[in-house]
Amino acid sequence: MNINFTHKHLATPIVAINCANMLKQILLASLFGFIGLCSLQAQDIHFSQFYNAPLNISPALTGIYQGDVRFIANYRSQWEQVPVKYRTASASADMKFLNSNFQRSFFSGGLLINYDQAGTSQLSAVNIGLTGTYTRQLSSNFYTTAGALFGFNQRGFNMDDLLFDRQWNGDVVDPGLSNGEAFSSTSRIFFDFSAGLNFRWQQSTNAQLVNRLEKRSKVDFGVALYHISQPDQAFYEDDEARLFMRLSPYIHSKIQVGKEVDVIANANVQMQGPYFEALGVIGGRFYFNRELGKQTALQFNVGYRFDDFGDAIFPGFELYYNEIHLGLTYDINISDFDVATGRYGGWELSFRYIITKVKPLPVFKICPLI
Repeated sequence: MNINFTHKHLATPIVAINCANMLKQILLASLFGFIGLCSLQAQDIHFSQFYNAPLNISPALTGIYQGDVRFIANYRSQWEQVPVKYRTASASADMKFLNSNFQRSFFSGGLLINYDQAGTSQLSAVNIGLTGTYTRQLSSNFYTTAGALFGFNQRGFNMDDLLFDRQWNGDVVDPGLSNGEAFSSTSRIFFDFSAGLNFRWQQSTNAQLVNRLEKRSKVDFGVALYHISQPDQAFYEDDEARLFMRLSPYIHSKIQVGKEVDVIANANVQMQGPYFEALGVIGGRFYFNRELGKQTALQFNVGYRFDDFGDAIFPGFELYYNEIHLGLTYDINISDFDVATGRYGGWELSFRYIITKVKPLPVFKICPLI
């Protein structure tokens, strides 16, 4: 996905008008509507539950999980209190390709689909990406993975509900007046390429004999570079708006501190051109049942997102039952923008389902990830 962090670009504002209420409405619509259609060097989407959207953090996280096939869905609704809303959705599926001839390595592949719509202009983006990785076991508890993503992207917008300063007739805004804009197209298609490197440390365990819930500590850390090709995404025919590369270092960790308790600590930094965002999450996971087929755990988190605006705190909880995982967080806006949002940010939901196939003993040894 190749646009839109929380704070979008601003458009040309509507000039002051006589009616205060109309002024407020038009300024807000303009503020959240046009979103930089001229420069269009916006940021990528983001999730507060970034650790539950792994293929959006690094293509090298493809296949890094316990199991064979993984399905993930994420949905984010933001800024319900302002005149225009923001919606972001993501879905992914990835799987391992195991081969008994490769006892210490394996390949994985995945599919990532993102959709984002924002503002009065209904500025939308669709991204479809294919990921591929190679994972090598370096020791009993250390793995390294290299991954790449090839993406197809489409961006578009709708001008029907937009207002421009040229439509001010001296007394009121007249939508019937020409807006003076001449876009070559309101839709753009482009391709790009991204890559990443992941390192996994985990407690050593015998995958054949030990219930993996007895040894649960693991840490993933690495870095990804998105939009290496810096595709042009301008809507003007004679303009050029290269998409900034995004550098994404991260660390995701789960440390077992008791028989039924883990400490969760995750962090992610996004650097894309002049834009910067850092997120941190800390929490605890509590296991109520560790019996195979009845595994149940509840996790409580609190996170903080920092950028030039200060942004948000997001508490949340997550439920684990066997192969099913559900996560819910809610952003509490603490930036200067709270004058418009009343400190309400938005809620976010994640869902994950993992399929684990029963394998013959010689094959089962290949992938002892926990």
